[in-house]
Parts: sequence; C-alpha cells; structure tokens
Amino acid sequence: MRRHATVFTRWSRVAMAIVPLFFVLSCTENLPNGPNTFGATIKISVPHDTLVVGDSSVAQAVATDDNGRTIQSLLFTWTSADPTIVGIANPAAAAADNASGGRTMILIGRRTGRSVVTLALPDPRFVVTNVPRTETVVVGGVRILSTRDSTLTAVNDTAIAVAAGLVRSNGALVTRASQGIRWIHRGTHTSVVGTGDTIRYIARSNGADTLIATHDFCLITAKCADTAIVRVSQQLTMSLSSRAFRSWSFSDSVGPTVTIADRRGNGAPGTSVRFVPVTALDSTVAIVSAAVGTSNLSTGLVASPRLIATRNDSALVRVFGIGSDGVTIVGTDSITDIVRQVARRVQVEPLRAVVTVIDSIPYRALARDARGAVIVDGATVTTSAAGITINTVFVGPNPPGSTSTQGTLTPNLTGIALPQANPLAPQVPVIIDQALIALVPFNGVTAGTPVIATMTVLDSNGVAATGSYVRFRTSAGVAPDSVQVGANGVAAVVWTPPIIPGPYTLTGVRGAPAPLFGSDSSVRTVLQQSVVVVAAGSPDPTRSTVTVSPTSIAANATATVTVTAKDVSGNVVTTATPADFTITSTRGAISGTTCTLGVCTSTYTAPATTGADSVSVKMLGVQIVFSPVALNITP
Repeated sequence: MRRHATVFTRWSRVAMAIVPLFFVLSCTENLPNGPNTFGATIKISVPHDTLVVGDSSVAQAVATDDNGRTIQSLLFTWTSADPTIVGIANPAAAAADNASGGRTMILIGRRTGRSVVTLALPDPRFVVTNVPRTETVVVGGVRILSTRDSTLTAVNDTAIAVAAGLVRSNGALVTRASQGIRWIHRGTHTSVVGTGDTIRYIARSNGADTLIATHDFCLITAKCADTAIVRVSQQLTMSLSSRAFRSWSFSDSVGPTVTIADRRGNGAPGTSVRFVPVTALDSTVAIVSAAVGTSNLSTGLVASPRLIATRNDSALVRVFGIGSDGVTIVGTDSITDIVRQVARRVQVEPLRAVVTVIDSIPYRALARDARGAVIVDGATVTTSAAGITINTVFVGPNPPGSTSTQGTLTPNLTGIALPQANPLAPQVPVIIDQALIALVPFNGVTAGTPVIATMTVLDSNGVAATGSYVRFRTSAGVAPDSVQVGANGVAAVVWTPPIIPGPYTLTGVRGAPAPLFGSDSSVRTVLQQSVVVVAAGSPDPTRSTVTVSPTSIAANATATVTVTAKDVSGNVVTTATPADFTITSTRGAISGTTCTLGVCTSTYTAPATTGADSVSVKMLGVQIVFSPVALNITP
C-alpha cells in the first residue's frame, strides 16, 4: 500500500512536474487558440536611430499578438539595405539565442549615410508585415588636421588643407580619413582644387579667405564644422633695370624699368613708384615727370616716372616702391642721371635776314643739342664773316662804298660740347648752319609809294618756320599788320612810309610762341630796311600855293609873287622850275621868275592907273591854291 502510494506519489509528482512544464511552454510561446494562422505585430526596439561610425547598437525583435501580449521563442530574420553603411552581427552574449532565433542583433556603423534595417518573421503560423527602420550613421565631429591659420606670400603659392571625421574606436572618438568631408570656400583671394579630406588652395590676390570643413552626416551634439583662415599677403620686392643714366640733351627723358613683384614674379594692384631728388640742387638738374606707361600685374612691371634733364650736372634721385595702400614702402633704391649736353647744331641767328647796308641787327652764335636747347655751358662758338661787317653783338652796317649784296656768317664750335669730347655720346657730326644776310641799298622812294619787302624765315632747326608770324614796327608812321610765313618759308609785306620826306626804317621780328621755349632764339630780327622818302617829281596844283606881298600896291610900284611847288603829298618839289607853272596878271606885268629848292619868286609891276588887279598861277591849266590873288592899285 505504501509502495503503491509511493509509486502513485512519485507519478503524481512527475505529472505535477510535467503539467507545469506544458504550462510554461504554453506561456512562453503564448500562442492563441484558434485557426492555423494567427495575426501578430513585430517591431524593432533600439536605444537610438543614430550611430557614430565604429559604434554599435543592440537591436531587439519584439512580437505581440492581437491582444498586445508578447510572443516569445520565435525565429526572426534581419537584413540591412546597405551593409556597408549599417552592418548586422550577432552579439556574443546571446549567441545561443541568436543562433536559434535572431531575437537580438547588433547594428554596427560602418560608414556615414542611411540604411534601412528590416525585421522579418518567417513563421507560417503568423500573418505579419515586415518592419523597416532607418538607421543613420554619422561622424562624431569634424576636425581640421592641418594648420588653421596660414599665409601665402606669393601669387600662385600652393598649400593644402587636411580634415578628417571623428569615429568611435575602443570607446573613444578618434580621427579617421575618408569619411566624406565636404569643404566650403568663402572668399575670392584663393582658388580651391580637389574634394574630400585633402584639398589644395592657390593664392590669387591679396586678402583673406575662409575654408570650412564640414560633413553632411554629423552627430547633432558634436562640433560638425572646423574653420581655417587662409591669407594671401604678397612679400614684394623692387628691382630696377638700371641705376645710372646719361642725358645728352635737355628734355631727354630717362629712367629705369621698375618691377615690384613677389618671388614668383607677380605684381600687386595699386603699387606705385616715386622718384625723389636727394637735394634741391638735384631737382634742378633733372625734374621728375608724372608716371608714364602701363603697369602689368602678370610681370610686376609698374608705370614709373621719368627724369627730364634741365641742367648740366649730376642728379641723385631716390626711388621708392610704394605698396597698394599708398603708404607702405616695399623697396628703396637710387638712380643717377648725368646730364652733359652734346652739340648737334652750331649756328648764327638769325639764319636769314634782309638788312639795308646802312643798318645793323643783333646776332648770336650758339650751339644746340639734339632737342634744340641752347648749350650755354661747355660750348664756345666763334663767328667768321664774309661780305658783311661784325660789330661786337651786331652785324652791320657795311662800310660806305661796299658793293656786297649778301653777307655770310659762319660759326665754329670748340669745347666739351663736341661729340668727340664725349665718347659715350652718339657720335653724330655737328650740323653747321650759316647765317645768310641779304644786303639791300639805301634807296629813296617817292612820297606815297609803297615798299614791298620779302624775307625768308627759318626756325632754330634751319627749316622753314611755316605758320609762324613776322611782326613789324617802324621808326615813324603806321606799321604794317603781321604776316604769316608760308609753306616755303617766305613772308612778304607791303609798307607805305610816311609821305613826309626823310629816312624811315621798317623792322620785322619773327614771332615766338608764348611762353618762349628754350629751343627758340631771342635773336629774331629778320628785316631791317631803311628808305628815304623824297617828294614826287612833278608839282601838283592842288598842293602848290601862291602868295603876293604886298597886295596893296602904288601905281607903277612892284611886289613879290611867291609860288611854292608841292607834290601830290604836300611835299615841296625841290626840283621845280619856272616851266612847271605859268603866272599872269590882269593889268600888271610879271618878270624875273626864278626857283630855288621848290620855291619860285617873280616880280609884279603895278599898272600906271589905280584900281583892282589880280595875279593868277596855273599848273597844267589848273589854278593852284590861293590863285588868283586880288590886288589893289593905289595912287
């Protein structure tokens, strides 16, 4: 009985043990009762949807029935749309469980981006929809590994910028290349080449740019951008093509080619060059012009001033290279200009003139440099004359009886202004310009007769002074208007001297631009012509006069009749004779007519009877002035 009881008891215990086991199994699967298939819902449970590259996250698969009760002990499958972004691995701690059911998986961030992780329940007992979940893989920050502040000192200089993303390694964030870094370039002073972790930036112009390394997939709480400042600041140097110059003529323009550039030969906008004479004396030897030429940024060539020679001596001039700000001096140097005029022409001025043999005009012998400037220092010019007399600084008058019709003045140059005295100067033969003076006689002209004077006018270079003017003055009377020199260098003027007999002179002076340039001579008389005005050859009745003295005469007494013979201009005709007029009286008698230097006298004898009488004087049948003269004959 006890044995049976014992056996029963033992079986009962086993049964009791088995019954709970089935109950437990039933509770573990928690399967609903009913048809062959059941409705269920599955989901993915993860701590977060974002992973840092190199980090991992444990994902749980959860299934519930229609009543919301968890169904356990099911078999799940996991897939990743892009395993290179999100990888899936079984956790070691649940290897046995995962080997049979895959209820726990580890999501691993492999590279940045997004991938869909899908959970599926392939159990045919359940009607269920696969569950997707988007996982985002990011970097834990962005860091620039190269310098964050760099300066390029020449255009086209190149440097690199390197950045990397932060990834998880052994629980810490470390930099790792090739994580998809993106660069933002702000500014125009550099150009950027390349993409990814390493880019190259190239200097283009002075200024600062900003380079920002960032990432499109970055942890929100992390530093997702890092900044580098790139500066372009050219280090410029100034160079001169030459530092010593020689000027052989006044107004010569000399100067070096000036380059302001960085070490790669690139210029900078706004740079300039300034010339400053060292002393006040230097500034009188060579004056500084404004900048000439065009700057070339590609070569650093800068438009520069020039030195213009103004005096024989040596000038020392400082050269300053000025930066684009107009203040900073990037380079200092000096140049020297030695000015030594060398003769190109030697001449006697005026080169052409018309002069009366009794007159004289000023002349000057001089030498000129290649630009026409007079050489005062170092040129000795002597003059030899032929056919005309030199009198200190005047040429003429010629001695009485001279028969010359042209005088020639020939210059001769000596001194250090000769080309051969300056071996470094251009060895060009000196041109000798002779002065040719046309000599005209001192003639008489009849009053009222115009005089025509023709002259050749040359400029200081010995060519026709076409377009210039000759201005006139006279010793008396009205001077003619100015005349312009024609294309052949000839000018002509018509001059009417005063009608009063006597000597008169007309002077013509070649005009000059105002102000007077140094290349023009101050000796400008091109005409000095004198004439003597004489009365016309024939008396004129409208100008000749008659007087009788006295006009009251006793019978048979006498009076003097005076006739003054004058020409049409009112001048006394000194050559007049009694044949030039006729004298008659109404009742008296005329006798004894004589003429002396244009004044003719006759004797009038009154009639024997008292009363009126008259004396009449005619020339060419025309009464002269005051004729007839009324007389009164008294007892």
